[in-house]
Amino acid sequence: MENNVNILVLQGGVVREPELMYTASGLAKSSFPIANNCVAFKNGTKEQEVNYFDVVAWGKLAEICGTYLKRGTRVIISGKLRQSRWKNDEGKTRTRVSIIAQDIKFLPGNRKPGYSPQREKAT
Repeated sequence: MENNVNILVLQGGVVREPELMYTASGLAKSSFPIANNCVAFKNGTKEQEVNYFDVVAWGKLAEICGTYLKRGTRVIISGKLRQSRWKNDEGKTRTRVSIIAQDIKFLPGNRKPGYSPQREKAT
C-alpha cells in the first residue's frame, strides 16, 4: 500500500479555550475548534462564509496550546486530516474529521507575536 499525501495548512481564530488532558501513559492531548473565514460566491453574489474545524495536538505542542491559546487567538496550523469512525448507541456508524496539528504559528496581534511552538520544541 502506498502512502498518499495528507498535508493541511489552515488559518483561523481559536473559537474556544483548548481542553488539555493527559492519557493514562502521561501523553498530553489538547483539542479546540478554530473558525476559518472565506469568501464564497452564491448566485453571483460574494458572501462571507465561516467554516469550523476541530483541532487536536499531542505532546509538547498540546501543552503549549493549553498554556498560550485563548479564545480569539489567530493562528496558522500545519498538520494532517484524520477521520475517526465509531458506532453510536443505536449501532449507526458515525464519523468525524479532525485536524492533527504538527505546528502552530501565532499571528501578529496575539499576546506573543511571531511565537512558534517549533522553537520551543527545539529547546
